[in-house]
Amino acid sequence: MIKNIVFDIGMVLADFRWEAYMRDDLHFNEEVIKTIGEKVVVTSLWDELDLGVRETDDVINEMKAQVPEYQKEINIFFDGIVDIIASYPYSRQWILDLKAAGYKVYLLSNYPRDVFSLHARTRFTFVDVVDGMVVSGFEKVSKPDPAIYKLLFDRYDLRPEECLFTDDRPVNIEAARKLGMTAVLFTGYDTARPQIDKILADVAKA
Repeated sequence: MIKNIVFDIGMVLADFRWEAYMRDDLHFNEEVIKTIGEKVVVTSLWDELDLGVRETDDVINEMKAQVPEYQKEINIFFDGIVDIIASYPYSRQWILDLKAAGYKVYLLSNYPRDVFSLHARTRFTFVDVVDGMVVSGFEKVSKPDPAIYKLLFDRYDLRPEECLFTDDRPVNIEAARKLGMTAVLFTGYDTARPQIDKILADVAKA
């Protein structure tokens, strides 16, 4: 029986809109957007921010060293990072619907510590209605490492076989399944919610 729903945050409950942020908010040209995307955002250095082992300023300085010609733009990028994320309109109500149906709801996310704290205060519409969360930047371990899933289980006394997990990255879904969770690859709300609703209904009937 499934009793707990576990959500990733970025691209599941909130739009990680880094390209739109640079294009529409910061008015960077396409070459700057492409370069910062390749050298800053979609990199192992960003993964280090998520992991939280190194000081944030040290990682950002290393990012700037990768593209010294865009140091000014990278500073601007991080100065305004509050606007890089936006909660999806459906997120809060989806969680409330699940809780009204009797499920506990948790968050399991790779997220830089300081940025998560900022976004939780200013951009997320749902953190006050979940039952708990594990965020990589605070724990110094990140998905798909099994240790972060086990940390969630241990902290909230959850059994993997009683959890349904959804995430937009296949590698994280595979890790969850190996640990015994039911897992749904998130490709969009319009497909994921009916899929999850069906799984929950089928399990309830069994």
